[in-house]
Amino acid sequence: MPYTFKRGPSAFEPPSLHEIHLEQENRRLQADLRAFVAIAVQHGLRNYCENRHPDLLQELEDGIERSEERTEIKYARILAALTKVPGLHAVRGDTEERTYYMTAEENVAYVEHSLKNRRFILSGIWVAPAWRGQGIAHRILRRLLDAADDAEIGVALYHEPFGEPGLQKDELEAFYSRHGFHRHASAPDGLYRYPGSPLDMHLRPD
Repeated sequence: MPYTFKRGPSAFEPPSLHEIHLEQENRRLQADLRAFVAIAVQHGLRNYCENRHPDLLQELEDGIERSEERTEIKYARILAALTKVPGLHAVRGDTEERTYYMTAEENVAYVEHSLKNRRFILSGIWVAPAWRGQGIAHRILRRLLDAADDAEIGVALYHEPFGEPGLQKDELEAFYSRHGFHRHASAPDGLYRYPGSPLDMHLRPD
């Protein structure tokens, strides 16, 4: 026996096809308007959006604030992991943008890092000449990337040769590419690594 909807106070009236299409169109227009407001704010039109679409602007800014808070928590977790490289004692620099590694007698290495635009920025790993060739940079980088993978955050790399003579630029790129970094438009003049990228991959073009 086919099912029929009963008429009455509790009767269920399914939406018509026309109503479904109207709802879908309304959702699409709302999404387009959110995108418009977001782009307008990026181009310096916040006052315009505040006057014309205050509710949407507030919704977007609340979302950005929550995203920034979550990213700061993830960044702190990665920095905490960087202090736990086996065999090395780590201390944070005065500017909070360097983590130094040492033994009881001497400095061994340091890593430069920062958080910009809700992205983890790696600016380089330096190892003292006497300690090179022992896999220290690899151990530090693996600790960083394991923590970044756990936090599900990508890492942008901007690394130029610096300090005592070491790897040249092409050698640096080869080293980082083995850890999942590659050229990408999201990191102009640098390399980028998505969370969970496999190791020992060859450098890929954008």
